[in-house]
Amino acid sequence: MQSKLLLLVQPNPETGLHAALGEDVVFHSPVRDYRGRADVAHILMTIGRVLDKIEAEREFVAERHLVTIINASYRDRRMTGVLAETSDASGRLECATLLLRPLSALLEAITAMRAALEQSPLPSALAARPAQGD
Repeated sequence: MQSKLLLLVQPNPETGLHAALGEDVVFHSPVRDYRGRADVAHILMTIGRVLDKIEAEREFVAERHLVTIINASYRDRRMTGVLAETSDASGRLECATLLLRPLSALLEAITAMRAALEQSPLPSALAARPAQGD
């Protein structure tokens, strides 16, 4: 079993992204939790654009659970981490948790993610904004 999530955070993952995610998918990032297919798809695409690299080193599989030891980088700052995924009965991602270290590199990547999300907000953030003229 190969990580669906790692494939989805590569450049241009839009193809099949929504189909790979359960409707009520939850993604636990190092900063906060994201819920629902639209927000999780958006945050995964943003991670794929911000990080220079994210790739699998080793994987551990147990039924519908997958734990992947990963290597990542942001501006040549290397990070290691763990990606834990759970799929539903139909094989769609229902829950994922991403852990990365060291903190110094992670904080730089978080700053870049914040800037990227200001430029391209989550769908739920756009829906929560008052309409022009309100």
